Amino acid sequence: MLDIILIGASISFVIAVILSISSVVFHVDEDPRIDDITKLLPNQNCGQCGNPSCKAMATAILDEDAKLTQCKPGDEEMRQEIKEYLETHPDEDGEFTKVKM
Repeated sequence: MLDIILIGASISFVIAVILSISSVVFHVDEDPRIDDITKLLPNQNCGQCGNPSCKAMATAILDEDAKLTQCKPGDEEMRQEIKEYLETHPDEDGEFTKVKM
């Protein structure tokens, strides 16, 4: 019985070490503006914009693949807030995202 517990604990420890190393090696840096824009969107995840979630819509906005008017639950005030945010927050390279209304 003690052998089974020691083997299980050893395997768990090895897996924990592998997962810890993997989280560092495979870490993906994400544009911090994605979260900021997601917070400005209605966060209904309705899919009316053609994206599966508001976070996906925020990513599409930053990739210049989506128009702000695609967000059906959003209003003009929301679009202006996102436009102002993008006009004042460049990406890591210092380039600004072109806003598509």
